[in-house]
Amino acid sequence: MSDTKKEFVALRLDEVIHEWEANAPAGGSGSEGPLVTAQRHRAEIDNASDDRVDEIAEAYPDIAQAWSARGA
Repeated sequence: MSDTKKEFVALRLDEVIHEWEANAPAGGSGSEGPLVTAQRHRAEIDNASDDRVDEIAEAYPDIAQAWSARGA
């Protein structure tokens, strides 16, 4: 896999995280919600194997669909 998919998924995760952070309630519970999971995936992606990048992308249907729509 080229770094292109890794970069694409990372950028999309950044967008998802930014949106979820903006909409998170003040004084969040700190529980293991989708925002925390997305943040962990983002931290992992730079050193992830090709298979792991695919797994992470598939966890976010919008990201997987956007990648497929690129024809890559």
